Amino acid sequence: MKENKTLEVMGTVPLWHRPAEAREKLDQIIGGFVAAATSVSKTPERECAALALKVTAGLGKTATTLRLIARHGEALLARGHVLFYVPTLDLAERAHSEFLRLAPDIPSRVIRGREALRPHDKSKQMCENADLAKKIAGFVPSVTQALCRGVDADGNFVQSSCASECPYLAQKDVSGPHVVFLSHAYLTVHPPIDDDFPVVLRVVDEKVWPTLTRISHISVEDFMRAPPAGVEEELLNALSRAKGLVVDGLQRDLPLYEHLRRDGLTTDSISSLADMERKSRKHLELSPAQDMASKKFRITTFDSRAFLVSRRRQRIFSLLSEKDVGRCNILRLAETTVDGASRQSIEIFTTEDVPRDAPMLLLDADADREMTERVVPGAEVIAIESPPDADIVQIKDLTLSNTWMLDEEKGAGRRAAVLKIIKREVSRAAGAGVLVVATKAVLGALHTDASGVTPTDEAGLKQPLLGAVPRWFGPRTQGVNDFEDFAAIVVVGRLQPHISDVEASARAIFGKDLLPIASHDGGPLPALKSFHLMSDGSDPPAKCHTHPDPRVHAVIAQTRECGTLQAIARLRLVAPVRSKRVVILSSLPLPGFPVTRLVAFDQLARGLEHEPDPAGFIRMEASLRALRRRPVCGTRLSAGGLAADLPRDFKTDEAAKRFRRGRSTDHLVALCRRVSKRNGWPITLIALQKPGGGHEIPAIMLAPPENALQQAKRLWPDLHATCGA
Repeated sequence: MKENKTLEVMGTVPLWHRPAEAREKLDQIIGGFVAAATSVSKTPERECAALALKVTAGLGKTATTLRLIARHGEALLARGHVLFYVPTLDLAERAHSEFLRLAPDIPSRVIRGREALRPHDKSKQMCENADLAKKIAGFVPSVTQALCRGVDADGNFVQSSCASECPYLAQKDVSGPHVVFLSHAYLTVHPPIDDDFPVVLRVVDEKVWPTLTRISHISVEDFMRAPPAGVEEELLNALSRAKGLVVDGLQRDLPLYEHLRRDGLTTDSISSLADMERKSRKHLELSPAQDMASKKFRITTFDSRAFLVSRRRQRIFSLLSEKDVGRCNILRLAETTVDGASRQSIEIFTTEDVPRDAPMLLLDADADREMTERVVPGAEVIAIESPPDADIVQIKDLTLSNTWMLDEEKGAGRRAAVLKIIKREVSRAAGAGVLVVATKAVLGALHTDASGVTPTDEAGLKQPLLGAVPRWFGPRTQGVNDFEDFAAIVVVGRLQPHISDVEASARAIFGKDLLPIASHDGGPLPALKSFHLMSDGSDPPAKCHTHPDPRVHAVIAQTRECGTLQAIARLRLVAPVRSKRVVILSSLPLPGFPVTRLVAFDQLARGLEHEPDPAGFIRMEASLRALRRRPVCGTRLSAGGLAADLPRDFKTDEAAKRFRRGRSTDHLVALCRRVSKRNGWPITLIALQKPGGGHEIPAIMLAPPENALQQAKRLWPDLHATCGA
């Protein structure tokens, strides 16, 4: 059997702050940054400052930032807009409501996209033609000028029939600077704000890199397609050489930047090819003055495919003009199958630039220093972390992967054990609320097993599960405070991203690195030496399987480990007002997260979380349960006695000796008493001795003391029995 390669030890031990100390530090740092934004302007020589705060969930990073923006609101808005980005529109509305409570007199608003529902009429979208707008986005210079309102060729103002009362366009007409709340999607597009005023502060709440990564592809055939008519002869020669060199370099895995330049192509000539591709491309021509039938006809007849491949050719040449040396991580040749036929494509991995025209504050409980540096170059990263205050139990022997949980033969039994744990936690919480988080596939199977009804949509997955509230891993758990009053959470398994997906994200984020990004060659990921951080300060060793390239590992951890930590963070474990409990049904080591107890999955499922000898308990419980079916229930506790009195479970003396090894008589007596107490069985300790004397033989009778001696005499007539202590 092939052994997995083991990498170097990896893990983190945070520098903990007491909650009060952490909040004070958070207040000082954010307060200083926001105050500085009231006077600092971008200079032509350098970008504005950026600060990333890695802050434990529950310390109030969002609330603190809102409070300090409210405090400095007048001074900030005297200079321009404040933009506050959050993952979703729903979170933007929640943040805005909190800001209104803090600063009702400071101008503020929420930006809603075309597809969003209207705030006062949830039956309609903000834009009547949102689907059409989505279809043409990217094919026109401006969706608003193409569909809604603009200036025609003669310089006359024109607008569509629906533009005058459009709530989406009304957002563009709001004048003056505001504190604006909007989703992460607006990081890569210009929001509808008053452009007469600059942006003076940007706040980005929660993880941002997934919004910024872009992964696209173009077939080699489309890349090599003949250029449009009218291209200069000099450019045609350079274009032909460049295309051949790109494909050749990707096929042979050569340093692509140098490969093109060795053949005489300069940075300027490659850049000229990108410009040529841009100028040759014709946008979709639409005007607000056209009727809807004309617009739809033009959209239907427009060659969107040619437009896209042209844009991707331009993107490739533009990327190749940015550097002269080094590996090209941002382009890769991939083999795909289309309609049963093999086809080669060039994959393009990029990250959109975030605006650096104003000071930027990033708030992320999972901030990774290296990833932050690539996404927001030059950003300072400060960690402010506090330990969780909770009873945290984690299993140590299984990951509870989707494959393991959904196995056709054994999955039902495994899920039954999980449901038993959930039911026990709901009972323990006594109505105080239990959150269950798993993958959607596992949640669906648990629902089916528990109720016989298979959920068909997200609403079905959210239905109570044995009294617990179910949710699934993913970005929708970020920033949500709906469960902060819950007493417990049960995390089932973990979110395991596909290797090709995380390698693609790593290429996009770390694409400009000089060192190549390694690809995993298939099979199980290599094992990484790690450790569980325990609340008592110990660090028992552990292993997790991850990618051999540390940059790809960083992306995996942001999805897998941080996905679990984000789910747990919903309970707000820093200085809670009530006792909290966390049950982690996965052996995945969680960096910087201290665990109270490590137990085996079977141990936890059987309710033996605090049992000091779970293996012994399980075996003795099975043995004594079988013994209970006999008329007289007793067994000696010596190795020979176990083999003689419990032959079904201890078939030989050697098997009994192995069980007794490391377990003293006192240990075994205490173990049997715990088994009996759990099951409600009477138990009496007996001392047996041969008539001529000698060593006492310890034994137990599953009977009350008044009957124990009489039954012992029937069971061992040749031995003298007395009640033990």
